[in-house]
Amino acid sequence: YCMLPSYRAEKSRTRRHLSEYTHLEAEMPFYTFEDLLNAIEDLVRDVATRVVAMAGDVLASLNPSFSLDLVKKPFRRMTYGEAVQYCRDHNIYKDPEQKIHFEFGDDIPEAPERQMTDEIGEPILMCKFPAEMKSFYMARCAEDDKLTESVDLLMPGVGECVGGSMRLWDLERLMEGYRREGIDPTNYYWYHEQRQ
Repeated sequence: YCMLPSYRAEKSRTRRHLSEYTHLEAEMPFYTFEDLLNAIEDLVRDVATRVVAMAGDVLASLNPSFSLDLVKKPFRRMTYGEAVQYCRDHNIYKDPEQKIHFEFGDDIPEAPERQMTDEIGEPILMCKFPAEMKSFYMARCAEDDKLTESVDLLMPGVGECVGGSMRLWDLERLMEGYRREGIDPTNYYWYHEQRQ
């Protein structure tokens, strides 16, 4: 794990993505995607338990309805495709005025994502996003190469609070991604040398 200041290069399209923040990053070798989901679950549950133990009275004054039951395990697993279908089934629209439904491949913005999460009322590990929506260095799902082994943790009343993914280990595919994105790989020698 490392904890350090981070700065986003891309412009933020939502209030939930800060340009500058302190970031906890974990590099966990030999983990499977399911291990990653379990680690996120364990980390969030552990942090919530410690906050309640150390400052439960302050937390109760700020949010009287908070309960550790909110972060009980296991968290719901929901694929991106299932999230699109949930939105369609529950009339959570891409364009509420025109009543246009989400289609597979559409980005689900913050407001509809939060509406879905609040309706479900429990933590959701939303995973397996389409590759076109995610960074080139994210690993693809073995069962469907068009999807990534990526995840966002969505919390009721909060929205997205953790994001993560498995990283590409295939050097040829990584170099292909650099070319596609117009990135000079010589600046990232230390990263792709790990995959040789």
